[in-house]
Amino acid sequence: MVLSGGTVISKFRPLNSRPLNNRERNILRLALAVALLLVLSNGIPALQSMYQDRSIQIEQLLTDIEREQRLLEETEQWQARAAQTNEQRERLDDMLFESGTAPMLTASIQRLIRQHATQSGINITSTELAETESSGDWIKLEQSLSFVMDNQQSIMNFLRVLEQSRPYLAVQDFSMRRARNQFIGDITVVGFSRQNDTGEAE
Repeated sequence: MVLSGGTVISKFRPLNSRPLNNRERNILRLALAVALLLVLSNGIPALQSMYQDRSIQIEQLLTDIEREQRLLEETEQWQARAAQTNEQRERLDDMLFESGTAPMLTASIQRLIRQHATQSGINITSTELAETESSGDWIKLEQSLSFVMDNQQSIMNFLRVLEQSRPYLAVQDFSMRRARNQFIGDITVVGFSRQNDTGEAE
């Protein structure tokens, strides 16, 4: 309503602020409980679903980590095996004669035996023609020879040098007898080689 002079009187009156009675407080509490129940009923399943998804992701991550660790361990094992195989092959190659033909193999084993005999104080008196025997890609070299020496220690040195020889030499047969102030004997030594793809020894 407008009074003279333009003064406006509002039709609205301030609410009477009075304390809630027991019934109103109970209604308010019930409304809050219902609202809280609605929030919990909608929120807890969502939280549970989120937790389950997170648990699945963590479990999958742990599985991936374990798989990577196994692969790493297997890789290290294979690398160790490969290194061991290469080392064994190098050691085997070091024990084999590497000449390419039978005459060269014969010359190689005779030269090596004479070198060891001279080093040990043994005099080689005669050598037979070296024999070769093939089995698959393996070649066996067999060299027989006669020797003479002044004392038994020389033959012990000779046998020890043969055992440590590279390429490898093995004693297949051995005999010795005394003749006056000397020792005379015969020995058969074997060595090994391998053939390459062309049929020649490595």
